[in-house]
Amino acid sequence: TVNNVAPSAVLTGADATAEGSIYTLSIAGSDPAGANDTLSYSIDWGDGSAAQALTAAELAALSGNVTHIFADDQDGPVNATPRTIQVTVSDEDGGSSSTNKSVTVNNVAPIIALTGAANVVEDTSYTLALGAVTDPGTATVTSFIVNWGDGSSDSYAAAGDVSHTYANPGNYVVTLTVIDDNGAQDVASLNISVLTVNQEPVAVAN
Repeated sequence: TVNNVAPSAVLTGADATAEGSIYTLSIAGSDPAGANDTLSYSIDWGDGSAAQALTAAELAALSGNVTHIFADDQDGPVNATPRTIQVTVSDEDGGSSSTNKSVTVNNVAPIIALTGAANVVEDTSYTLALGAVTDPGTATVTSFIVNWGDGSSDSYAAAGDVSHTYANPGNYVVTLTVIDDNGAQDVASLNISVLTVNQEPVAVAN
């Protein structure tokens, strides 16, 4: 009696990746029967996405390298989520085995566009534009915190135009902190020159 022996696979790849980035997993399958058994592969990426099926020919066409995008890390105070990739390799005789690979998916902070005039006259309204937010994951920005540089700050629930009045002339650095629901933060800044009523506008480097 000649018993079938299940094939096996060796998995290699980075131990960590950023959400929204392309992750590459290298798969090397083998079978004691060699070319006499045709192998097939099923990849469970561990993030809730559908299993990915590949034939031996398809894997060979990829040179053994399969890519995947982990769309988001899990929500929570820790900005990294462990994922377990499981690859099941099967032969045509019904033999199979599974191999795991652990990957940490790191959260990426959102990025926001911040624009506004370089000069404003004291005691008049200054408008700051909180622009579009870019986040490679699926996280939602939960707060926009503007520090106006004069000792005051305001928190907003959404992007858009916001305003502030400076009581005293001088040079101020406005900082905007955006926080997503994973707790990740990004800070943008803008230099503003507040002029007296009769003062000529000046150029401010940002």
